[in-house]
Amino acid sequence: MKVVDIRDRDAFALAVQAVHDAPIVVQLPTVFVLLAAPSQRGAAQLDASKTRLTGKNYGTAIGSLESFLAQADASELPLEFSAPAHFVPMTGTFIRLRFRNPDFESPTIRRGTHQGVLLDGLHRELFTRIEASFLHDRPDPVWGHHNYSAPLCTSCNVSGDPDGSIVALDKALAFCRTRGVKLLMTCPQTASELGSYPILGYERDRVTVHREGPGLDGFKRSIPAHLRTW
Repeated sequence: MKVVDIRDRDAFALAVQAVHDAPIVVQLPTVFVLLAAPSQRGAAQLDASKTRLTGKNYGTAIGSLESFLAQADASELPLEFSAPAHFVPMTGTFIRLRFRNPDFESPTIRRGTHQGVLLDGLHRELFTRIEASFLHDRPDPVWGHHNYSAPLCTSCNVSGDPDGSIVALDKALAFCRTRGVKLLMTCPQTASELGSYPILGYERDRVTVHREGPGLDGFKRSIPAHLRTW
């Protein structure tokens, strides 16, 4: 197993190369995550890494907000959240949008919706590099035979672990060793709150909190009053 600091000169190139073969672990400011190829093969690799429970779906790590929104059904977006710039204040959350018809199901889409985590700084640069490396792949069944190239992203833990998401380096290292992950990318940046990022779902007339997480109260204040459902 190789451990690399995200600030290292060759870190991004190593991550791009590795994720084309197998999932990698990346330390985000609040939690460790697994990244994998944005495909049926990548989802199957994550299933094996996590011993995934049934009824779960994978999100993505957003590189290009423009590409993320291009996958969404524009008619299902609130006017206040209909352009990439509108989502910048929500950096540090998962964004859940309608991607396909409500009857579409796949490892990445549940009842037609998909969610991606939006970060900034070096992590956004990393996600953008990985996304670009898959840009010209063939359309994949997990996207309804469309091509969306942001890497799959999920918590770094065994599915259903009572301890929840991994936020400590020693536990992330242990996970990598026992689950056969060959690359772990560390980050010196940490947040005051730890844990999985909050999930907010955006519909034409409402925004719904689907999971609580670090910084949620501040994100709630960024939602126009008439869209709040809590």
